[in-house]
Amino acid sequence: MYKTIAVFTIASLFSSSLMAYDLKSNMLLLNAELSEVQRGFITSDQKGVEESVKRFAKHAQDLLGSKEKFAAMLPDKKKNKAGEAVMSAQIISHNIQIILDAIENKYNQSGQVRREEAQRAYTYIEHACFRCHNIVRDEY
Repeated sequence: MYKTIAVFTIASLFSSSLMAYDLKSNMLLLNAELSEVQRGFITSDQKGVEESVKRFAKHAQDLLGSKEKFAAMLPDKKKNKAGEAVMSAQIISHNIQIILDAIENKYNQSGQVRREEAQRAYTYIEHACFRCHNIVRDEY
């Protein structure tokens, strides 16, 4: 019986630390992808922005789009904050669509207006990322 309890306890600890690792590794991936989007804006690489923003969108939705999935990765005392991640995913999704619409020139705007709209949307995406990051970051 004690062996069973010990095995269960060790498995629980290992599982929770894997979830924390999974969350951190996913956030690092999102950070790298968001950096690619920024690099595309800075170098005026429209195709690069489009490809990297689509890749970022998929991974952001996978990580943040499900309240239950995200809650499972959070420490017990922060599980109630999982809804914030879903809100961040919605903000990210909305602003990614603004960037993609600007690339497609959906609203027949000048190049400068489209760039500024897309770049503003990028900053809103950054803010959504920080909003979520502040929930899970270490206390200080």
